Amino acid sequence: MNLKKNFIYFLHLYKSILNSRDTNTFVFGSWFGDKFADNSKFLYLYTLKLGMNSTWITKNIEIYNQLKSEGKPVALMGTEESKRICSQAKYAVISTGKFDVEADCIGGATILNVWHGIPLKKIGYDDHVTADSFSIHKKIWNYLNDNATKNTYYFSTSPVISKIYQSCFKTDKEHIIQIGQARNDVFFDGTFKRDKLGNKKYKYAITYMPTHRNEGKTKLDLYAHFDFDKLNSYCVQNDILFVIKKHYYNRIDDDPITKYSNVLDLTNEDCDTQELLFNSDILITDYSSCYIDYLLLDRPLLFYCFDYEEYLEKDREMYFTYDDVTPGAKVRSFDELLGAIDLAINGNVEYKDKLKQVKDLFYSPENQGRVCPSIVEEIKKL
Repeated sequence: MNLKKNFIYFLHLYKSILNSRDTNTFVFGSWFGDKFADNSKFLYLYTLKLGMNSTWITKNIEIYNQLKSEGKPVALMGTEESKRICSQAKYAVISTGKFDVEADCIGGATILNVWHGIPLKKIGYDDHVTADSFSIHKKIWNYLNDNATKNTYYFSTSPVISKIYQSCFKTDKEHIIQIGQARNDVFFDGTFKRDKLGNKKYKYAITYMPTHRNEGKTKLDLYAHFDFDKLNSYCVQNDILFVIKKHYYNRIDDDPITKYSNVLDLTNEDCDTQELLFNSDILITDYSSCYIDYLLLDRPLLFYCFDYEEYLEKDREMYFTYDDVTPGAKVRSFDELLGAIDLAINGNVEYKDKLKQVKDLFYSPENQGRVCPSIVEEIKKL
């Protein structure tokens, strides 16, 4: 624990509480400044359409240059400009944590935590396996940090998720806004068109999006769980493009699948996850909450859970009984996976009723379509 560094951080954070903040100024960020993504991205873009005073904060120079070239308000993290804007903003919209923006400049601001998905796995204070929230130094850090940002609101999607957020974020129901996820508006507002992925013609696009293991510290060896020669032959025969998109934390695995005609590995490519989901005919995952977004599209789901017991023991506990909230075939081997794909592309509707049931659990009916207009109205009430 770097005491000097932490002392300076909290000194700046608590000084920023005294700042006069502009009620019309918003700052947005995601994934610790590394990415232009997630719920904060799509809410940022929506507020720009409304002419609101919104600025994206990033430490990624490529993102900075991209947004700058498009004429969108952006500031480079660590610069005087970025710190000034964050110090003046009344609202800070984040998807991962306060370090999505200039964390030491937002004391006393209203923090809008729109998060980065609906949790299947335990997170925050509920995670007793991977988190260090219960160590003495982390308790002190959390107390000092949370005390300077008491006015923090969390955006939920349904009553059951609101209860989870109260627990994992240690907050009360008055600080939960039950309204939906901004990033899913693109499924309904005409932003995306059904486009082909890559340069190859195909009838079906099947996307595999596994979650990370141990926050990306454990490599996800796909060759151990896929027979890619057999998969590629099957895809060629059935006019399928098989797309792989590992979790952001696994981008450092550095073993892209490149030598197969009908397998496209996008793990290290800059592509929008929501657009990828929108253009997928079938989604395969394991314990990733990406499938909860995909529920809104009413398309087939498959779950390749080859390490289920090990995952629960060594990585994350879950909020739900896995079988109860996964509306699709659960398979443990590659051959089982191929069989499940075959059923799915041939119109298997075994899980149709379960899909609706699980969708209604995770999303209140009013949150199963466009929600950005309602989010902005709720922010105005704050």
